[in-house]
Amino acid sequence: MLEIIALTKTFGEDTLAPAPGGRIKGTETDYALRFHLHPSVKASRLSDARGVMLVLPNRDVWTFEALDDKVEVEDSVFLAGNDGPRRTAQIVIRQDSRHAPSIRWTFVRSTSSASGTTPKRSTRREPELPL
Repeated sequence: MLEIIALTKTFGEDTLAPAPGGRIKGTETDYALRFHLHPSVKASRLSDARGVMLVLPNRDVWTFEALDDKVEVEDSVFLAGNDGPRRTAQIVIRQDSRHAPSIRWTFVRSTSSASGTTPKRSTRREPELPL
């Protein structure tokens, strides 16, 4: 679970690579990157299929975007609660390691709340990652 406190924008890139000296073998090269959400977070996939709007219990709105990939919202299970397993959602990005060994993504806090307004989305497609 990713906990975001007092941030407005987070960039990330996850890369799939073989162990040193190894290589990815065979035909099973598909992988999935999963972001499991807390049960109190409501997730809705955006119409462009590259983003998900997240509404927190305090009505703050965040947008998750995969910069080059399609995202899905799927069922998941939250296991960290004292009251036992609970139904929740997860953001899923599927890819083929032979064609795309990395996935770039962002979390951006909207300037609007979940009162019926659409969150502002970044028009920039390239993240600025520290070197």
